[in-house]
Amino acid sequence: MSKSKQYKIITQGIPGSFHFEATHKYFKDCDLDFVSADSFLQLASGCIQDKTIDYGVMAIENSIAGSIIKNYKILRENKFRIIGEIYLPIIHNLMAIKGQSIEDIREVRSHPMAINQCLDFL
Repeated sequence: MSKSKQYKIITQGIPGSFHFEATHKYFKDCDLDFVSADSFLQLASGCIQDKTIDYGVMAIENSIAGSIIKNYKILRENKFRIIGEIYLPIIHNLMAIKGQSIEDIREVRSHPMAINQCLDFL
């Protein structure tokens, strides 16, 4: 990627998300115009409808939870090409109300992929 060019990138997630972090890691030293998508389907629609978007970034593999089959389907159905990959170590944190101990926790709420990634711990 040219370091002097600005790229308009769409990815699922908001600034601070793992996809946002992966995008910046892959396009390091590039000037990025970041577009957030609420879902992978919205990401695909954005790539098709907004001709100013240069690239879309989406996860297709997870070393713990496995392949993200619906994203392979999105790639195939839209004839998108994979141009690169980035490995991003994922670190989750269990947060609770101050003063609680691990024994007090009875329910964990999170994104299904995050729960899946933490099953061994949970």
